[in-house]
Amino acid sequence: VFNFFYENRTLSAGSPWHLFCLSNLYFAQGLPNGFLFFALNTYYASQGATVAELAKFSSLLLLPWIFKGLFAPLVDSFTIRKFGRRRFWVLSSQIVTIILLLLLTLLGPELSISSMGLVVMTVNFSIAFLDLSTDALAADSLDEITLSKANGLMWGSKVVGNAVGMFLGTTLFFTYGISTGVAVLVVIMMIIFLVPLNSRELDFKAGYESSSFKKNFLPPLDLLKEIVKVFDDSRARWAIVFILFINLGLGVFEPVYNKFFLEELKWTGEMIGNVRTWSLLAGGVTGLLIGLLGTYYQRHLLLFLCISIQITVYGLLGLYVDQITNSYAHLIIFALDMTGAAISVSMFAIFMSLCTSQSSATNFGIFMALLNLSNYTGNQIAPGLMEAYSFSGSFLFCSLALIPAALLTF
Repeated sequence: VFNFFYENRTLSAGSPWHLFCLSNLYFAQGLPNGFLFFALNTYYASQGATVAELAKFSSLLLLPWIFKGLFAPLVDSFTIRKFGRRRFWVLSSQIVTIILLLLLTLLGPELSISSMGLVVMTVNFSIAFLDLSTDALAADSLDEITLSKANGLMWGSKVVGNAVGMFLGTTLFFTYGISTGVAVLVVIMMIIFLVPLNSRELDFKAGYESSSFKKNFLPPLDLLKEIVKVFDDSRARWAIVFILFINLGLGVFEPVYNKFFLEELKWTGEMIGNVRTWSLLAGGVTGLLIGLLGTYYQRHLLLFLCISIQITVYGLLGLYVDQITNSYAHLIIFALDMTGAAISVSMFAIFMSLCTSQSSATNFGIFMALLNLSNYTGNQIAPGLMEAYSFSGSFLFCSLALIPAALLTF
């Protein structure tokens, strides 16, 4: 399928190599998240960490994604053109990530959960740069007609990365320890690095061939004009309001669900890791299907449908928390991960379609930073909700927090 001559490894026109490279880069974002967020959360929860400790750990890991919007102007303003405007940052961030992960293999066994949170936060800053530059590369190189399909492939790959990372992470952490798990992650990340290294990037944004980017530096005033141009669109401003609500419930659920499964359902960490692996893989397939459907149906309707399902699932979980059996628990995890992937694919296709200027990294970075701020806010209020209302009230909050987001899809 792939012709490995250099000219045919150009990242444009939605070619097989183009979509393969973007999917590979999104997999590279999901894989460390599966290892360092999902698997480590489950590992520490099974070792007796409290909800407050897990929430703090999750919050530290999210901070780089909240602040990544501050670094986006650097990605938009500076590059070394011989490597490609966005590919320069993609390659640089991958190299830094691999170096930091190598250091983590040495430190891992000696760290407490709070110290591990600080170290992984540092790693996540480089992964956030990879996220930022990959999002900008996708926004620049994809045209409107291929956005939904490409986002299905990309987000599906990211979710598959989460699933593979969750499976390998929980298996290796519980069996051989953290250092061995991270060492395996390093090897896989080095293999992934070869794909963008052997790709070629165009020097203009898709649909704007006459606006070729010929310099290594975009002046600050020009950058500001490009940023403002996007937010002149009222849809972009409404998108920001939507973003502030959409991940609040998820931010509460992530540090709470591990304790619920371990303490109330008497699952082990390995059992959670196994189920979550398959549910995340199912989410990847769902994301791909939603991406294809988004080519033919209105994205906001798909978004409304999936958010409504999550409102229902969280609500039923909160109301009947004492009656949840293992079978229902499996259905809940699968439903939330599958609809979560579908929501992300629909959202990202909409956000990318709004990034029509040369400041794609900054504009999309603002959207993503606020999305992670919503998640971070949920992490911060999770311990208080658990203390005041236990599992039932926490899950009901997850449901209620999504209602404004559902209404804003219209």
